Amino acid sequence: MNRFQVRRATVEDLPQLRELWLLEDLPADALEPRLAEFHVVDDGEGHVIASVGLATADKHGRLHSEAILLSEQADALRTLLWPRLQTLAKNHGLARLWTSLPAPFWKGTGFKKVTEETLALLPAEFSEDGVTWLTMPLRSEAMSEADLDKQIAVLRAMSLADNQRLQDRAKLMRMLALGLLAVVVGVFAIGVIYWTKLRARMR
Repeated sequence: MNRFQVRRATVEDLPQLRELWLLEDLPADALEPRLAEFHVVDDGEGHVIASVGLATADKHGRLHSEAILLSEQADALRTLLWPRLQTLAKNHGLARLWTSLPAPFWKGTGFKKVTEETLALLPAEFSEDGVTWLTMPLRSEAMSEADLDKQIAVLRAMSLADNQRLQDRAKLMRMLALGLLAVVVGVFAIGVIYWTKLRARMR
């Protein structure tokens, strides 16, 4: 298995992917425009022998359209794909994964049947009639909200700090302006006094 490579699907893979999709009775024409969602295992010589899609919607991801050429090595190939999918989910900041893939392997990775409560979290983009959903939380949605609140608090603190700096700068500018005005007035007053004395001497 060491010779196998796990990577993102490319345009060059499309002919092989279409064959795999058709082999699994998947809608090849509908999946082709979604090529960027797919990740493949090739045999080290450019032959695609397994693929799976990862669609995203907000902070949710869906594993879909699995196609495997070598059924006797299906779980071994899934084992190669799964770490890549986990890494992608983490890099995208996903909070939850969903799938309707029927292979028992996916339950073994931690996917569980949905409850009514968790089903309410399913993004509308993933909604599909007659599907048995499995789901896996990657991080707490509540924690996600807490992180958001924390980020908002940090932004507010930064905004307050910026406002304070602006106020301090404005105060300094006012003081400098008043100081400059005082100097000008002082110089003018001295000039008036000097001119007055000078005129008095000239009389």
